[in-house]
Amino acid sequence: MSRLRIFALAGAVGLVLADSSVVVLALPQIFREFDTSISGVAWVLIIFNLVLALLAVPGARAARRYGPGRSAAIGLAVFAGGSLACGLATGLGPLLTGRAVQAAGGAIAVTAALELLISSTGGERRGIAIWVGAGAIGAAVGPGLGGLLTELVSWQSIFLIQVPVAIIAAVPLRDAIVEETREWEVPAADARRESRPHLPANIALALVSAAIAATLFLVVLLLIEGWRLSPIEAAAVVTVLPLAALAGAHFGRAVPSERMRAAAGAIFLAGGLAGLALLPRASVAYVIPPQILAGIGLALVLSALTEAAVTGRSQAGIHGGWTIAARHAGVVVGLLILTPVFTSQLDTERVNALDASTAILLDSEIPPAGKLDLGSRLAEQIDIQGDRVPDISPAFEPLPTDPVERDEYEDVFSAIEDQLDRAATHAFSSSFFLAALFGLVSLLPIGLTRRLDL
Repeated sequence: MSRLRIFALAGAVGLVLADSSVVVLALPQIFREFDTSISGVAWVLIIFNLVLALLAVPGARAARRYGPGRSAAIGLAVFAGGSLACGLATGLGPLLTGRAVQAAGGAIAVTAALELLISSTGGERRGIAIWVGAGAIGAAVGPGLGGLLTELVSWQSIFLIQVPVAIIAAVPLRDAIVEETREWEVPAADARRESRPHLPANIALALVSAAIAATLFLVVLLLIEGWRLSPIEAAAVVTVLPLAALAGAHFGRAVPSERMRAAAGAIFLAGGLAGLALLPRASVAYVIPPQILAGIGLALVLSALTEAAVTGRSQAGIHGGWTIAARHAGVVVGLLILTPVFTSQLDTERVNALDASTAILLDSEIPPAGKLDLGSRLAEQIDIQGDRVPDISPAFEPLPTDPVERDEYEDVFSAIEDQLDRAATHAFSSSFFLAALFGLVSLLPIGLTRRLDL
């Protein structure tokens, strides 16, 4: 039963923390279905991470007071209810409400799970390592899994499938609940100094998480909204990130120094983001190496900083709550800063690309009547598709039957597509550079993770 409980707890942690990113690939479909904007739909991510950040420490204290087994089960039940509400939402408001409920339940479940993992594994380091690893893998796998479900079923299925998973994860907790009901006592308060959060490690976690927001959110938007890939195609591309994270976790075990591991991870993460900012052109092949760097960095830095913040300190669940609060507050800050930057840049680049496309059409050898007709159809598609980078292929259908004229239309189509791809790629550069800066700045508090222990 102990192994089953450990597996269930790790699954619960992975499920909750995957939810901070699992919906990323579905956001374009959601904002079109609910007729909102990229900035508006970003709140589907922001509200979850914000509530999780605000309630992580109170949730950990509740678990300590009432028992981690009962708290984890209640948290998973609330999370399942929020997931059901999200899956049945018919507008952005109800979806955001469901996301807030999910996060509230998740905050309790994931912090209580840390206490249970430590007691179930019989060792603090092993329990913390499983907790950290499950969360990191969940967050990294989330986007790809969400994209797969969005493409094959619907974005609602992302949330509906979580309902039975959360309930199943709670079943192995029944023995812990029975034990706590019989003999649970609120632990005596520990020394004041021991209960304080590890300030440098948590500040570094917040900065790194602001950078991670770009790795997950911006890459997906670049692939789907910028380069017009389908959700399942984008899911295949971003799967590189969790695979690299798994490799990074394996390599990290060979580096005992938490500070060295965290510093190396932050540098890899920043390097991967800088690589995304310097993409030479719109090609999936160029996105792979930066994701590998970022994924390895993600695994190294998150595990090292979380271990530094929690290991060897009393009230592990509460300190785990502080790390969750710091990480998800960083995601919120990152999204709030980066979203307006890239949306503004995307608007500018989109206008420039459309002006250049007009020049391409006018300079082409298509007959004047054809130019007028094609220009009208292009304008119609741009108007229909709103603020997104437009898919212009419907404007070119059907192509002329005459081979020479058909070649002219195809040349114009390729030239305009190239302009739009370059514009979208360039629009994300500033945001990726800014996210890389977050990663580099985290090196300052990382340098203090052992020298200054607050």
